[in-house]
Parts: sequence; structure tokens; C-alpha cells
Amino acid sequence: MDNVIAVYSATGNSLSLAKKIEGGSIYLIEKILDNSSPLPEKIGKLGIVFPVYCFGLPYPVLRFIRECLSKRDNSDIGYIYAIATYSKVPLTALADLETELTGIGCALSYGASVKMPIAYVPFRKEAVGEIETLATLNKVQNKIGHIISDINEEKLEIPSRGIMRRMIRAMSREAAKPRESKLSVGAGCSGCGICARICPMDNIRLSDGKAAIGNECISCYACYHRCPENAISYPDAEGQYEGLVRTEELFKR
Repeated sequence: MDNVIAVYSATGNSLSLAKKIEGGSIYLIEKILDNSSPLPEKIGKLGIVFPVYCFGLPYPVLRFIRECLSKRDNSDIGYIYAIATYSKVPLTALADLETELTGIGCALSYGASVKMPIAYVPFRKEAVGEIETLATLNKVQNKIGHIISDINEEKLEIPSRGIMRRMIRAMSREAAKPRESKLSVGAGCSGCGICARICPMDNIRLSDGKAAIGNECISCYACYHRCPENAISYPDAEGQYEGLVRTEELFKR
């Protein structure tokens, strides 16, 4: 049976963490959903690694659970763990994930969260630089090591549900819905197509050699940070977060 790590990662923080977990095969959630990289038939251990969006679950993770995991026989999975990466506070994201898994007959065995460099543009109008990135990572190295050790030993740790969980969950679900973006494409766009290949929602198309952003944005800002021409802008924001993985590792298509 395979040990599978299902990862949703827009700017690369969650993928960089997932790569530290030895012995697991990484599957990008978007590729699982479009069936270009389907889950194996037998899974012994399943990891779900994702960033916290609006204090809850990103839309692709919800789809993964409801449209993929819910349609397979999961009796082969002996251990399910989750790691949530966040820049401010994780709040009830892991408890939200546990609820979703319970709803399809699965049980979350272990949940942990890790603070990572800020890539969410509305929170940080000036991109995080190398020095601050390294400082943030240095603070969590020991914690990451402990989490990986726990996972290898298949320890049990159920996330706290917290107070006001239902209200927070409802608010985060509403805020995380796909919607019209505040991002815009400038004249510097070269039509390279990287933004279209990296968009988790397939919300960016090339039109007349230029990128065009649609109305199904989930505010992941992968396109903003990874545009090689810095041609995608957000009001009053400047600079790009370099990220922790290569751009091509994040290509969804």
C-alpha cells in the first residue's frame, strides 16, 4: 500500500513542507481532481497538507474531500494526518477538515499547524524578503521535526474544535468562495503562460498573447508572486515572495 501526501500549495509553502516528509509520494490536489494524477488504488497512510485560507479550508481541499475521497473505498487507509500552514492564525481549519472527513466516513488521526512566511498579499502589501523568510523558517524547524516524527510513529492527536467553531467555519467558507479578483494584468505581460499553468482554478487564460483573469479567483496569489515579468498587480502592493520551491513544481497543467 502506498503512503500518499495530497498537497494543495499555491505559492509553495505547503509543498516545501510536504517534501520534508520522507517515504511519501506527493500528489498535487489539483492534478488529482482533474484526473491527470489520480490516487493509487490502495493507500496505507494519507497525508493532507494545505494552507489556511480565511481561517478555514481552501476551496480545492474541499473539492478533494467531497469529489474524490468521498467516491472511493477508504477502508484501506489506516492513518490520516493533516498539516495546515498559516501566516496569521490557523483557528479552526484542522477541526473543519476533521468535520469534512467525518462526513465521508473517514477519521483524522493527527493534525498539526505550522507558521510559514506570509504570501497573502492583502495582509502584507510589501513582499516578505529573504531575511524574514529565513527567520520564520528557523523558528519552526524544531516543530516541523517533531511533527514528522509523530507522523512516522503514527501518533494520535486530534485538533481542538475551539470556541465559536461553527460561526468561524461559516464565515471562512463564504470568504473563500471563488469570486472576481482584484488582481490586474499590466502591459508588461509577455504571454509566457506561467500564470495560467500555475492557477489552481484554471481561472487565467491567454487572449491575444496576454493573460486574462476570470471570475473564479480564490485569492491564492500564486500568479502574482510567480509572474516572471511582475506584470500582475494588486492595489497598493509591491514586490514578490520568492517562495520555497521552483515555479515549475507548482504547475497544475
